[in-house]
Amino acid sequence: MNFQQSALIQEKKEIIIIGAGWSGLSCAVKLAQYGHKVCVLESAHHAGGRARGVTFKHFLSNQVLDNGQHIMLGAYHETLSLFKRLNINETDILERQPLNFNLYSPKHSPIKLVLSKLPAPLHILMAFITMKGLTVPERFKIITMMIKLAVRQYKLKQDMSVNDLLQCYRQPLKTIQSLWEPLCLATLNTPIETASAQVFLNVLRDSFSRSRLNSDLLFFRQDLSSVFSSPAIDFICHHDGEIQYKEKVLKLHTDSKHSFSVKTSLANYKCQTIVIATPPHIADKLLSTLTSDNQPLNQKILKPYSASLNYRYEGIYTVYLQYPPDTRLPSRMVGFFDTIAQWAIDRSLVDQPGLIAIIISGPGKHQSMSHKTLAETVHSELILCLPNLPDVISYQVINEKRATFSCQVNIQQQRPENSTHINGLFLAGDYTNTHYPSTLEGAIRSGQAAAYNIIDENTN
Repeated sequence: MNFQQSALIQEKKEIIIIGAGWSGLSCAVKLAQYGHKVCVLESAHHAGGRARGVTFKHFLSNQVLDNGQHIMLGAYHETLSLFKRLNINETDILERQPLNFNLYSPKHSPIKLVLSKLPAPLHILMAFITMKGLTVPERFKIITMMIKLAVRQYKLKQDMSVNDLLQCYRQPLKTIQSLWEPLCLATLNTPIETASAQVFLNVLRDSFSRSRLNSDLLFFRQDLSSVFSSPAIDFICHHDGEIQYKEKVLKLHTDSKHSFSVKTSLANYKCQTIVIATPPHIADKLLSTLTSDNQPLNQKILKPYSASLNYRYEGIYTVYLQYPPDTRLPSRMVGFFDTIAQWAIDRSLVDQPGLIAIIISGPGKHQSMSHKTLAETVHSELILCLPNLPDVISYQVINEKRATFSCQVNIQQQRPENSTHINGLFLAGDYTNTHYPSTLEGAIRSGQAAAYNIIDENTN
């Protein structure tokens, strides 16, 4: 059934945003701030996308768990600026700590890196000089690489894998396994053999070369829905916007007057502007439904976007282990190498004492384990590294199969801009050309960029 055969258009909207993840919500907030009335359509019954709070009735007496662990860096300026715009006090939702790494292994001595109070980039160079767990030659190799990268302004003539970059700078195997590989997985969620060195360097540049505060770690004090989704929705509604849940978009249509019709599972809408703020595979499906005058849109127009939206994905496992309430990690976050577990975060800051969240990024043998076996294996690894841990009381495993796009070599050549060749149609999402990996900051940057494109278009 086409739009002409269906019921009359029920509602007219100025701007429709499809998707209520962090990118879609940040786009809506920016547009609302500039006086635009937005309507956000979300197919799920909740907002937040891949960064939200989830309640598990059988675990922790209905306490809210994040569907994935996220921390922020001081370099996430767009996200911090957006929080201010929502009248969110940073200290109410975030704990800021200088960057300190404690990485443990059941086979090797711990790696400990503590940043000094010197200005950037001297603070990171001094940290590598005084680093514990690596030999003097190993540390010298790191310092030499960092200095050469800084001289080159962290830019490569041609992208390569993170592993190839490390080989070019003659990084020893232990340094790669104990430092660079955990950092790469934490930032890009992609194995070093295929991860884009240029995107990795973009993060290192912003974190280490400009301001000492940029390298700070920021830990959330609340679940992710409370931190951002709820305040953003309140802001949007207060500015005459709206959000509709359980409303899946089925079809898009554009006419000769450059207006759009949007058919959902519940209603039909008409608008002048659409922002598709969904994961790329869903954006691709939505674009494939787009018609003009009841005919499929010229494939020459859609083909470049279909290619741009064809991403590979990486999963993230979060293993929640509940210990007795007085259990604490040596620091808010610790890392591991020579283990399945990669990072662990102490959730006592979120008023969940004794709860430890273990993050496992990318592919590995953990994917073939049952949740029970994985929880037991991770606990055993933690005991080898942190022998004073007590027995586990209970566990919960969350597997986000499409947690992030795979940030592979030459990914920048694939990533689309926010504006499209179709008048009034925009894309938003961390996969767009933000020069960042799939992070909260990347999602916020993209949503804001899409909003600015719309504002500029309406101004000119």
